[in-house]
Amino acid sequence: MIRLDGKTVLVTGGATGFGAASARIARELGAQVAIAGRREDRGRDAASALGPDVLFIPADVSQERDVVRMLSAVQHRFGRLDVLINNAGMIHRVPLAQDDVAGWDALMATNLRGVFLCCKHALPMLTATRGAIVNVSSVLAFASRPGGRSTAYDASKAGVLALTRSVAVAHGPAGVRCNAVCPGFVMTEMTRDLWEKWSQQERDAFLQAYPLRRMGTAEDMAQAIIFLASDAASWITGQTLIVDGGQLATL
Repeated sequence: MIRLDGKTVLVTGGATGFGAASARIARELGAQVAIAGRREDRGRDAASALGPDVLFIPADVSQERDVVRMLSAVQHRFGRLDVLINNAGMIHRVPLAQDDVAGWDALMATNLRGVFLCCKHALPMLTATRGAIVNVSSVLAFASRPGGRSTAYDASKAGVLALTRSVAVAHGPAGVRCNAVCPGFVMTEMTRDLWEKWSQQERDAFLQAYPLRRMGTAEDMAQAIIFLASDAASWITGQTLIVDGGQLATL
């Protein structure tokens, strides 16, 4: 059985979706948990729901000063960091021909620079504990949807995979593991609005692309994330775990 007793886990974007589910499971498995996010009201509510000992840190991972402050808060409260889950991200659905530099830069700042900054500043703490990083990417790092409405997003998530591999190779000798998960279309706050705009016929047609014929859940993703974060994956690094109900297997 996977346990996280004695470990400290930090989850960015930890107030909702995969992040909230990962934080909850980590807490249930015995970890000390900190969650970070931009929305202070939502973050404090999420932390409170998990228990009085769960730390919420308001932080924008695209801003280096916030990342430094976030990790200092973890060090001050818990004295260590064993697992970093880089879950914070945003979606930017604009066709390439209509996109602009501001939109591209804003997305890259959160989805890619944010992962870089968190890895960079967490590495001293993770080296001390021989800890683990789990980065959340996407199946869109491998295959893009027709219509070209997620070009910047796809590029950012592909960058996360290259960053994951590089961190794993560079810091594996110090005992730090770094892996990524690639979700398919999972029902979260970010995707629910899109799903609710579709007709039942459109939904049924969409699910035909998934051999398991169902949407993923935040719980599905969190279980995969926690596995990679745990000692059960102690000889796994530099890898990408695709969690997509079999969608990519059909392409």
